[in-house]
Amino acid sequence: MKHRLAILVVLAAAGSALAVTNTRAGGGNQNLDLTGTVTGFHIALDARPTGHSPGDIGYETGNLFMKSKPAGRFQGICTQLAHASSQCSFTLGLSAGQIVIDAAYGPGFNTGNLAREAVVGGTGAYAGARGQGLDRELTDTKIAFHLELSQ
Repeated sequence: MKHRLAILVVLAAAGSALAVTNTRAGGGNQNLDLTGTVTGFHIALDARPTGHSPGDIGYETGNLFMKSKPAGRFQGICTQLAHASSQCSFTLGLSAGQIVIDAAYGPGFNTGNLAREAVVGGTGAYAGARGQGLDRELTDTKIAFHLELSQ
């Protein structure tokens, strides 16, 4: 990603379109393929110096879709760090529960328009979920996302 705050857009879009491929053959594994659409982005704190700099905090919101049908929404927050890096946390809210994703972006972490994030937990049908997400920025406001969950 160009900037971690831009990754908010990626994660937001990641939750936007959700196609479920259930591979729970007794092992508790499930893959979710998502597309997210960002509906809001805001810099909540613009630390000095003004503009994109360490200490900035931004949040993003958006809608999730499953096979082009509304499936929920997402929200996330990112803090800009030194060395063009950022740390972000997102929650995907789906009808069956929530999934929480956490990741770092920048040199030595996720860079470019493809990112891997840790699935750190969930609620409801996703309680105890672990795994990873792989998302790809399609546009500034749309993301394709793939979650590999284990429970």
